[in-house]
Amino acid sequence: MEMTEAASNNLDAFLAGQRNLIVAGTRADGRAHVTPTWFYWDGERFYVSTTRGRLKYKIFSRDPRAQLVLDDPAGLRAVVIPATVGIREDTAAELPRYRAIREKYGMDELGEAEHLESLTGDGRVLLAITPDSPSCTWTCWGFD
Repeated sequence: MEMTEAASNNLDAFLAGQRNLIVAGTRADGRAHVTPTWFYWDGERFYVSTTRGRLKYKIFSRDPRAQLVLDDPAGLRAVVIPATVGIREDTAAELPRYRAIREKYGMDELGEAEHLESLTGDGRVLLAITPDSPSCTWTCWGFD
């Protein structure tokens, strides 16, 4: 069923809000690995910051398939999105997206050099998560 314009606008506002994106991948033994994380949505991709030492980096280096969930129990809304993860390791090139995540969640703004040094020191990479289909096909509740 095609999403109405009003529902699409409500979904856009929902994705712009300060909520956790639940990212699920598959461990080597087949079990799910699920983590809540901050994100930035640019209208095409979800961006998530992680480090090379985290399990999700290892999982998505091996298998890029993901399932995403955004949930708002108070507003009785949720979205489930099948997606594919790409790993972006050029921290300097991705600095605007790291900054967008910080700004979305109200973190203090850092100078460019300080921010880059912090990200590099932490071994950060950016997960660029592309939905496998357009938003009108995502499983959504509460956006009528």
